[in-house]
Amino acid sequence: MSSELQCAACGRRAGHGPDETVTVQYLGTEWCGYCSASLRMKHGDVVNLPSPGRMIEKSFNDPITAWEDCYEIKPKRQILVAKARLEIQRAWVLWNGDKTSEVASKMIFFGWLRRHRPYFLTFRSKGDKWQTVHGWLVQLEADQQERLRVAK
Repeated sequence: MSSELQCAACGRRAGHGPDETVTVQYLGTEWCGYCSASLRMKHGDVVNLPSPGRMIEKSFNDPITAWEDCYEIKPKRQILVAKARLEIQRAWVLWNGDKTSEVASKMIFFGWLRRHRPYFLTFRSKGDKWQTVHGWLVQLEADQQERLRVAK
């Protein structure tokens, strides 16, 4: 059975050859000895979870599986929509990036959010989160302009 397995992260097959890896059995799952965060303990092997290097059937090999193996897809906790809106608008005000271009700046900011503040994007959404965030930012700027107009 182990000869039919390969690592989802690096693609190595289970075995002992130069392009193969020794597997580690932990919690009923086979793990790649090369990619997984495994430790040899006197009571047995332990994999520090979450970890990449899950061994999968060789026939089931696609990029999505590799991505899922290397990253946690499910957020550990979701932010409420109202709180996400406030936090994202606050982050936009504090963001030091270039805000001169109407849509491009907001797209760059959205990419920054995905990398640096992913928790803000864990809110429930029926549609595209980019469209939702873009709408919130447009509305924030309209509200700011309205306040400036009323203040004059």
